[in-house]
Amino acid sequence: MWKRRVAFLFFAATLAAGAARGQRLGLPPGPMQEKARDACLGCHDARIMVQQRLDRKSWAKNFDKMIRWGAPVAAEDKEALINYFATHFAPAEKPANAPLADAAGVEKVRAACLSCHDAAAFTSLKLDRRGWTSVIDRQIRWGAKVRAEDREAILNYLATNYGTSPAPAAPKKSPGR
Repeated sequence: MWKRRVAFLFFAATLAAGAARGQRLGLPPGPMQEKARDACLGCHDARIMVQQRLDRKSWAKNFDKMIRWGAPVAAEDKEALINYFATHFAPAEKPANAPLADAAGVEKVRAACLSCHDAAAFTSLKLDRRGWTSVIDRQIRWGAKVRAEDREAILNYLATNYGTSPAPAAPKKSPGR
């Protein structure tokens, strides 16, 4: 009997911790929060969903892709999950007002990136050129509308304005030491 009580208490604590984790990680409370957590957080941190800011059509495409890749989404929950994400993580109201460095390529970045992301999603990354290349290529694979002729300008803009700082030069040793 005591084993059942311990198991029940452990199960209840696990469910409560999962719900708290969902709220902490940016999943808003509601009837689909637990299902969203179960379907998505096994592979993703909630930040990837929160930062995407997709419209309903894009969330539907994203769910279709994730289901093909094995996301545990019950057929009867799919539409409700799409609605949950489209309601809570819709595109930002004024993406053109996001603070970006005024430099060559800024308009291409606005057009390609700010329809889904707030500028803070990438301006704080501080990646080197290879890191930015990886991010851009991944976003293109995920459906970002980046024209082939704009890719290099976007890469140059991000690497120049939001790249890593060069490592400081090592101090020179004096000849006598």
